[in-house]
Amino acid sequence: MRRMIRDRDVVIISSIEWDFLWQGPQEIATRLAHAGNRVLYIENTGIRSPKLRDARRVASRAINWASHVSSQGLRSVAANLHVCSPIVLPPSGSSWQRKLNRRVFLPMIKRAVVSLGMRDPLLLSFLPTDTAVDLIQLLRTESGLLIYYCAADFGELSYHPLRLAQSERELLGLSDLVLAQCDSLAAHCSRWASNIHIVPYGVNLEVFAPRNGSGAHRELEADSKDKLRQPVIGYVGGLHRHLDLSLLTAMAEARPHWSWVCIGPAQTPLGKLAALPNVQLRGEFHHAELARHIEGFDVGIVPYVSSVFTNTVVPTKVNEYLAMGKAVVSTALPAVCNHSSWDGTVLTAEPNPQRFIAAIEDALALPTDAQARAHRRSVAARSDWQARLEHICDLIETALAAKSGQRARAMGSI
Repeated sequence: MRRMIRDRDVVIISSIEWDFLWQGPQEIATRLAHAGNRVLYIENTGIRSPKLRDARRVASRAINWASHVSSQGLRSVAANLHVCSPIVLPPSGSSWQRKLNRRVFLPMIKRAVVSLGMRDPLLLSFLPTDTAVDLIQLLRTESGLLIYYCAADFGELSYHPLRLAQSERELLGLSDLVLAQCDSLAAHCSRWASNIHIVPYGVNLEVFAPRNGSGAHRELEADSKDKLRQPVIGYVGGLHRHLDLSLLTAMAEARPHWSWVCIGPAQTPLGKLAALPNVQLRGEFHHAELARHIEGFDVGIVPYVSSVFTNTVVPTKVNEYLAMGKAVVSTALPAVCNHSSWDGTVLTAEPNPQRFIAAIEDALALPTDAQARAHRRSVAARSDWQARLEHICDLIETALAAKSGQRARAMGSI
């Protein structure tokens, strides 16, 4: 019978800031802490050197650290859950940068771990960088466990892909357990590790729960200065370089009588899209507020570019749309097309305006009655975060038992 692990110390080396777009790392940290584990969430130490567009994030990190310098850069965000905003030099840098991280900055994180009284922590890393590997070497113990959650092809984001590949190989060699978002990432990891399990990110069914009210469009309009034209085609998530802005712009121009609503932070210049009268850019909202926006959508979309990076992306927003009972259209990403749980539920199209619009029109023609909405939600329920995490906990318990047995046999052979 599956159950959550309890009474453990857990250090999560995250790939994202705590207060940015809510994703798997925050969900896992929150649920583990709620189950009675003491959790330290270490905010993103980076994949690449920061650019001008990262100035706000870097400033926020510096402010968070300075505001909590007396507590080793720690802040408590919930019962059993602490967040560390570390100051480190970017990964994959020169030898002197790595030495400075090892001797000055990373020991500051270790002192934060010690200040919490953590012993033999479970280390869960979402980052495969040399910085993450060096931190792991500082924190790991014989009785602890190292888990690598391979959630993306970070080599496609790094300015130094060869160095990142080297550090990832080292991390995989050290790991006791590897979790991968999709088949292709699991195959990638299998070259250097053996205990690999495919565990895509889940969905919080309590947060994404439809109210089935008749005023969904009106509530979405309440946040707008202009009346929404129907149908409403919606997107939730960061407006970043992996979003096909040219596709989205062309579709909005081709269907000026439709409303195109984007919920999420702008992370790249949006160009002509921002000026179109039928496009509404709502900005970023707290994760718990997304459901009421999605409830006003007629169709939820995932118009991502086709690239080496997105070939391994499993969009969390698909399950969020489905949990709200919405029809979904996505770019024909491999991880979407091969996702067995979504088979027959999510419509896909090539990143071509005419074909994507045709798929949206097909989605608009689908049933929207209670039975249809309930079916979509039942599909999303297969990815319920609670069930996902209980499965992860089973894998952790098995890996801990295997490691304990190995130590016992080693002691017996002495």
